[in-house]
Amino acid sequence: MKKLSFFATLLATLLGVPSLYAQTYTMGYTPPGGVTVTSGGGAPYTSSPALYGYSGFNSSDYQSLYYGVNYVLNVAQSTFTNPGNMSFLGYNPATGILAWGSTQPWVFQNTISLQQVSINTQFIVQIQPNTGTPGFLGSGFLTGDTTTKSALGITNSGNPNDPLFQIVSGGAYQTTFQFQTWNGSPAGIGNGQDLLDFYTANNGSNPTNYFNTSVDFEFWWSIPKTTAMAVQVGTCKTKLPNYATIQTAVNAVPSGATVEICPGTYSEQLLISAPITLEGIANGTNKSVVLTPPGVFEQNGTGPVTSYPIYAQILVQDAGPVNISGVTVDGNNSGCPAGAIAGIAYLSAANPSSGKVFNSVIRNTGNGCGSPAVGVYGENGSGSASAVTVQGNSIHSINGGGVIFGPNVGGTISGNTINQAQSGIAFQQAGPNVKATANNISSTQNAISLNSATGVVAQQNIISDTANDAISFQDNGAGGTNNVTKNTINEASCGISTSNAADTDVYFPNSVSNAAATTCP
Repeated sequence: MKKLSFFATLLATLLGVPSLYAQTYTMGYTPPGGVTVTSGGGAPYTSSPALYGYSGFNSSDYQSLYYGVNYVLNVAQSTFTNPGNMSFLGYNPATGILAWGSTQPWVFQNTISLQQVSINTQFIVQIQPNTGTPGFLGSGFLTGDTTTKSALGITNSGNPNDPLFQIVSGGAYQTTFQFQTWNGSPAGIGNGQDLLDFYTANNGSNPTNYFNTSVDFEFWWSIPKTTAMAVQVGTCKTKLPNYATIQTAVNAVPSGATVEICPGTYSEQLLISAPITLEGIANGTNKSVVLTPPGVFEQNGTGPVTSYPIYAQILVQDAGPVNISGVTVDGNNSGCPAGAIAGIAYLSAANPSSGKVFNSVIRNTGNGCGSPAVGVYGENGSGSASAVTVQGNSIHSINGGGVIFGPNVGGTISGNTINQAQSGIAFQQAGPNVKATANNISSTQNAISLNSATGVVAQQNIISDTANDAISFQDNGAGGTNNVTKNTINEASCGISTSNAADTDVYFPNSVSNAAATTCP
């Protein structure tokens, strides 16, 4: 548990619990479509008293949605022994307060007088209708049933007696929480003194100098499962089961099912871990199915070979075939996270991911960001062959690569229009069995790049308006047997950069016109 400055932060914890049946619960941060919080725990805050709050709860897509506190770590000044965890005290339906108390007094030291103070503490939480401002309510708070993990059959995470509060409405709710002093009596729950005031009364100066704590909030949910092999997101079809969010539908359907997405804009990050088809459909003249980054754009993958943090709008993880069509993946307002941003990523760690992306639009990935970005990306560390097909798409305005096949990825890239990107198509340790044919690549820094690639066939591509190298080889260290021929190149600084080509690479014939140099040694 990371120790953070005074009070709390929301930690991104992902613990998988198999969700095969309707009443099996999955824990994570946060359930897709169910809870929205501000990134990094930057919740609403009031300083007098010191109250924090999170908002954006919505349970309409879930058969069950629970909220709880799994772990509270109390740390006094580093020169003192860790006082240990808090334990659950109880829930008071008259006040709507959930409370945890310290298992022993916390010890603080006045940094000026060096006098020690020892006192019990409590952490209290109240669920409320959303107002946007933290504050405990005397009435009108959310009342409802609480349960425990053990009662739900959750036995593999934390204390089985930890409580979970069920959110039973799809309305907007928030939570307010606070650290207080505590007299050690159950009757004293919720009646303590704000710790910030307590420090001030003891000339404690800035409390972050000598007291740190962190709080692990958690969400457990169960999504109704379906045996239907076709469902819809939205309500544009009359005879299909419907879901409000794409991720909820993805989680509900069996392997091999088709999720049809009605026209609309969906602010989601999708994780797909089973073979399905994701299909954007038209409703009358409306054909626009747009996926945009959610308010919190999170790391949802890690390169299995490169170990690079990946932030993908659609992540296919260890699954296939996963086919995606008719979707516009728009990367605007991603927040520029410190990792690789991807429109669609196929990652293979335990099992090879495969599938087809076709008749879709991937645009604005990484706009205005300094981090690397890519429209469609694949990386395979599973030890088995992985094949991805990228066909007939419009990929543009990418602050990085249009399509990048990374380590050990095979497949086909064909018939795509790629423009306004730093690189059009790149093969980075990709192969074998890769083909890139009949793509139209324009307005890029580099059009087709091979970096330690093996067995790539790139033919009959049309390349225009390339600022640097239309085709470049970086294969003389760990790649080769690539055939890059019969391509048409118009307007480039260099048609083909061959200085780092492997002896086994083939790069003639190609048609090069209006280039400063046909080949660059």
